[in-house]
Amino acid sequence: MSLSRFCHGATALVFSWLLLLLGGCAGTTAAPKQSYDFGAFQQATVPDTRLQVVLAEIQTTPALDSNAMLYRLNYANGQQLQPYAQARWAMPPAQLLAQRLRQQFAARGSLLGSPADGVDKLPQLRLELEEFSQIFTTPERSHAQLSLHAVLVKNRHVIAQGHFVRQTPSATQDAAGGAQAMQQAADQLSTDLLDWLNSQLRP
Repeated sequence: MSLSRFCHGATALVFSWLLLLLGGCAGTTAAPKQSYDFGAFQQATVPDTRLQVVLAEIQTTPALDSNAMLYRLNYANGQQLQPYAQARWAMPPAQLLAQRLRQQFAARGSLLGSPADGVDKLPQLRLELEEFSQIFTTPERSHAQLSLHAVLVKNRHVIAQGHFVRQTPSATQDAAGGAQAMQQAADQLSTDLLDWLNSQLRP
């Protein structure tokens, strides 16, 4: 076989292999994103508070105003928020947190209304969500961090302010572990918030 025929045959073979490879790639669909929420609410035996409070719309930063699941690599660059590529929250963090707060209030016999309910005379709780991310301190260790600023208003006057932070270790260093840890952090912070409101509003 001449050198020219050999080169021609080799080129045709490589070209055919590339077409097959590209055809396989074109037929491959992207893996669907996994969606996470806080799961079914597990009601536990807790003290009855009987509070009545209106929850204003939770304010948040632009970075948290989406369904993205965010994380920070503190060991590399803790100032950079990054989203998981194949995981997302079922709803924006502020909505997830508001839903959990209402469940926690109901479990303790309390009412957490909204401005749309027309209960102007009730104290109003204003929250600003500051952090809602999974933070990696090393590649093998991370925790969910949830922090917010709370303002309690009564008769149009600020009667109390507080800052709340919860950090919960992640069992696994991935989106699933971060979601589970964030749910635990949200439940703990909800209890902190309820206890704080009880101390401010009880005679």
